[in-house]
Amino acid sequence: TTNSLFLGRALISAFLVLVGLIFLIARLFHLQIIEHELYTTRSNDNRIKLLPLPPTRGQIFDRNGEILATNIPIYNLEVIRQNLTGPLDQLIEEVQQLIPLSEDEISQFERALRRANRQESVVLKKGLSEEESAQIAINLHKLNGAHLQADLVRTYPYKNRAVHAIGYVGRVDTRDIREISAQGLDHEYSGITHIGKRGAEKSFENILRGSMGFETVEASSSGRTVRKISEVPPIPGKNIYLTLDLRLQILAEEALEDFDGAIVAIDPQSGDILAFVSKPTYDPNLFVDGITHKDFNELNTDPSTPFLNRVMQGLYPPGSVIKPQIGLAGLENDFITDKTIINCKGYFSVPGNNHKFRDMGYYGPSDLRKALERSCDVYFYELAYNMGITTLTDFLAPFALGTKTNIDLLGESSGVAPTPEYKRQRFKQPWYTGDTITAGIGQSYWLTTPLQIAQATTIVGMRGEAFEPHILGATAMPPSNQKEFVIPNPIQSLVLKDDRYWDAAIDGMVAVVHGARGTARATKSSEYKTAGKTGTAQVKTIAQGAKYDAK
Repeated sequence: TTNSLFLGRALISAFLVLVGLIFLIARLFHLQIIEHELYTTRSNDNRIKLLPLPPTRGQIFDRNGEILATNIPIYNLEVIRQNLTGPLDQLIEEVQQLIPLSEDEISQFERALRRANRQESVVLKKGLSEEESAQIAINLHKLNGAHLQADLVRTYPYKNRAVHAIGYVGRVDTRDIREISAQGLDHEYSGITHIGKRGAEKSFENILRGSMGFETVEASSSGRTVRKISEVPPIPGKNIYLTLDLRLQILAEEALEDFDGAIVAIDPQSGDILAFVSKPTYDPNLFVDGITHKDFNELNTDPSTPFLNRVMQGLYPPGSVIKPQIGLAGLENDFITDKTIINCKGYFSVPGNNHKFRDMGYYGPSDLRKALERSCDVYFYELAYNMGITTLTDFLAPFALGTKTNIDLLGESSGVAPTPEYKRQRFKQPWYTGDTITAGIGQSYWLTTPLQIAQATTIVGMRGEAFEPHILGATAMPPSNQKEFVIPNPIQSLVLKDDRYWDAAIDGMVAVVHGARGTARATKSSEYKTAGKTGTAQVKTIAQGAKYDAK
């Protein structure tokens, strides 16, 4: 009986062991055979890591190869938390004995270290000098957890020269991350810390950025890299050559002196922008590694608005500089001929109305050429009155007046062409005859950018066969740096009923400079034949009671 009891228990135990063994074998079969691929992938994900290798950003040159934006090597002192063998305070104290550390640097480092994971490298001091790098290098064996890391930093050797054209890069912020995600480019920016913020740096970001590389490494359970398995090198960004001529750019900036304003020079035969000046300016180097709140607030609250790109965002009434185009509108729509005489008697009145629209002087009977030479307002008051506002603005739209020029830089303002619809929507007011009359001299509700004025003048000079203005001249892939030139985009041809209409406008503009009574005769050169148009417009943006400052 005792033996039979023992045997029964032994059989039950054996059965339970057998069941357990069968369950174990089944589980092992399930894990190792059926779900082999899943768990191999998970294991590799824990063991194998992809580390991003950011590409080198392309450089920016002027048309003659002068460096406008480049990358210079620097050394940073960085710390990985999992490599620390002692207290963090002790490490900071040891570093301070070798190189200076400011309170800001220490507090920024401690904040970043708290946010970072244990394997992430965090900057303690950026941009060490040669002497500081040497001091750290010879004492690195004492600084457990710290290491020197080589890096490239964006720099602008000419500082504020052409800053509104070149722009700058800055650290990727939350707004950039939203834009990157919206474009589905998260993988392209996984290891990139800087992005173009303004000007060419932003507009040609896709060309300058390059493509991300990565290295595959094996990591231990603690996350420490054990060995490198493979590497896909990054593709560097292309270098770009702007159409700017730095020599001309500097001359133009110096010509503007300390005045706020804009100068833009376009080559009419290609649309190349040769000079692009907006003042006041600022130093783009301040933004590369994060501008201080104090410096940013000084720039941002400056009443002269240094961030405003006046060339393509500043909106101003054009004044008399668009009289040649208004004259062409009259010729093309048969309201005048090049021989039509209007008496510039010093004022214009609508028939049956005593209100006088004044002129700067009395010029007597004038045809279009003389009206342009002397800038007679009365001639254009009467022309605009007869023509009507719709005919006028419709004709001027292809000249990029009150419409975008389609420059290849981002952020261009479209401006305003005076129309009854605009006035009704913007000011909730009806359109008056006086609005049409003053539109004839580039005032009323006209708002244009200096770039639009330059482009409108280019189109006259090229007799309607011009190009869209552009600042990207060529790209080049390092290291060969073989240039690929950008093909200019032609505008839609502006064909007039009679090609002699162009002559009438151009002859009037030549007379502005070379005529005996031309309003720009002081600029006449004995060496060159030039054409132009002067213009003055009321400044409407001065606050009530404020004194106008010419600067």
